[in-house]
Amino acid sequence: MAKDFSKAFYNSRRWRKNAKAFAESKCWICSRCHNRSMTGSGTPRMIVHHKTPLTPENIHNDSIAYGWDNLELLCIDCHNAVHAEGKGGACQFDVDGNPIGRKTFICG
Repeated sequence: MAKDFSKAFYNSRRWRKNAKAFAESKCWICSRCHNRSMTGSGTPRMIVHHKTPLTPENIHNDSIAYGWDNLELLCIDCHNAVHAEGKGGACQFDVDGNPIGRKTFICG
């Protein structure tokens, strides 16, 4: 789930348009496992991930927030793995990027 400081950002038209264009430029293929994860209805199950996470201090920096050099297209499984790295558990995310099945640590 988006943190309070970033909810408006992730719901903005600018972000959604940028994220969709980025995903389309990658042909909806995960940059890590190279799979195309689709829902039953044929909708891609991908998340445009910020390599450098957004913070209250950098969210207004366009190169971090919107720059394609800081973005990575990940399937749900790879996105979950990225967020679980070094946390001793498996943080899972749904197709909208909301955490599910939390373990004993705080996600994000």
